[in-house]
Amino acid sequence: MSNSTDLSHNAPEDDSSESVFLAPKRQDKHDQFISILKTVLPYISSDEGKIILTQVMVALKVEGVIGQEMTPKTAKMVNVISESIMKQPSKKKEALKFANKLLN
Repeated sequence: MSNSTDLSHNAPEDDSSESVFLAPKRQDKHDQFISILKTVLPYISSDEGKIILTQVMVALKVEGVIGQEMTPKTAKMVNVISESIMKQPSKKKEALKFANKLLN
């Protein structure tokens, strides 16, 4: 079984919010993902692209895909994933709805 990030699943729900396709599968990582987003999202502008980029970066960081430093290769991967989500209306809507629930 792989520890890689699966962007097409729904992670377990927690008490504070619905799940999102970006959330890690493992409960401990899912909880960490939620906690970090609750801390970081209030400081992100209302720009939809930045909100989605933040969710992608946090998911990849929690899963261990992103290390201490962002390499050009990693930055390109994050941008490709974020742009892909922005181009898919249903995924974009889901990610933004999730972020909004965490903020409220």
